[in-house]
Amino acid sequence: MAEHDDEIMLALAHSISVTYSVLVDVCQALPVPITIPADHHIPASHAVPAIQRVAALAKDQPMGEDQEAQLFTGCIHLLAAIDLYALCATRYEETRAEGVGANLLYADAALTRLQVWLLVNGTD
Repeated sequence: MAEHDDEIMLALAHSISVTYSVLVDVCQALPVPITIPADHHIPASHAVPAIQRVAALAKDQPMGEDQEAQLFTGCIHLLAAIDLYALCATRYEETRAEGVGANLLYADAALTRLQVWLLVNGTD
């Protein structure tokens, strides 16, 4: 059972990393670009404050309310996934692991919609 839990945790860690990478790309494509740490292995102690900063700056971006909400939603769901992951790493619970996955789905959906909007409405 522990081996199965470890596999799930590895998959979740990878998924968090992928979602964070999408956020990095979105932040660079914003009308007013925001730079956040983009190394391959960002410790949570650096990623969390960066994500919180992006969430706080979402309302200051010169774009529509829907796009601001997508950026904010992506950030808060990514933060929730990281928090649940940390809890799961301390004491694995299947429902927490599922919560990580669910939050990542919401974050990915919001960030992907925003990324498409940014590509279509680019600020060239």
